[in-house]
Amino acid sequence: MERTVAKCLLEIKAIFFGFSTEYISSKGERLPVYCNNRVILSYPRVRKVITKWLTNVIKETYPDAEMIIGTSIAGTSFAVLISDALGLPSGYVLEANASSASEERIKEAFKPGIKIVVIDDTICTGVTLVSVVETLRRFGCNVLGGVSLFSYELEKTDKMLEDKGIKYTALTNFDTVTLIGQQTGKISYNEYLQALKFKEEPFTDNWYKK
Repeated sequence: MERTVAKCLLEIKAIFFGFSTEYISSKGERLPVYCNNRVILSYPRVRKVITKWLTNVIKETYPDAEMIIGTSIAGTSFAVLISDALGLPSGYVLEANASSASEERIKEAFKPGIKIVVIDDTICTGVTLVSVVETLRRFGCNVLGGVSLFSYELEKTDKMLEDKGIKYTALTNFDTVTLIGQQTGKISYNEYLQALKFKEEPFTDNWYKK
C-alpha cells in the first residue's frame, strides 16, 4: 500500500522535495518533503483510489467507527469522502484555541461515547492530531484513533502519540516517498542521503548543510 500511494502522489505532483528549492512549512520549519494532499481532489482517478485505501483502513482497523472527523482544513475533504463511502456522519474540529465557537458546536454535535476516527492529511509533529483528539475526548467522545494520508514517522512524534494513547495508520510515509523519489530520479542519491539525515535530526539545519 505504501509504495502504491507514494507513486500516486508523486505522479500528480502532490509531493514537493525541498532540496534544490527551499520549502518552509506553515509552522516555520524547513522540510525536505512536503505533501500537499489537497492536490488529490483535482484528480478524480487518484482521489477514488486514495478514498478506497482510506476506507479500507478504517473498515479493517476501526470497524466500530460511528463518525469520521477531519482536521481543518485539509483533512476535512477526505473525512467527507470517507464518511460518504462508509455511510457515516462526518464533521471537523479546529485546533485548540483556534475558535471559541468550535467548542460550542462540539457540545451540540457530539453525543458522549460516540466512536470517532480522526482524519489528518499529514502527520509531522503530531500537534494537530493531538489537539483535535484531546478536544473530542474532553467532550466525552471515544476517539478510536487516527488515519493520515502521509506521515513523516518521526520518532519523537510517534513517541508523543503513543504516550497520549493515540494510535494512527498512514497510507504512506517519508521513507517510502523519498526512496521511490530516488529510484525514479526525482531526487539525487545525495538528496536521498540528506533526507535520511533529516530523519535522524529533524528540525535542525544539519540535514541540508552541504
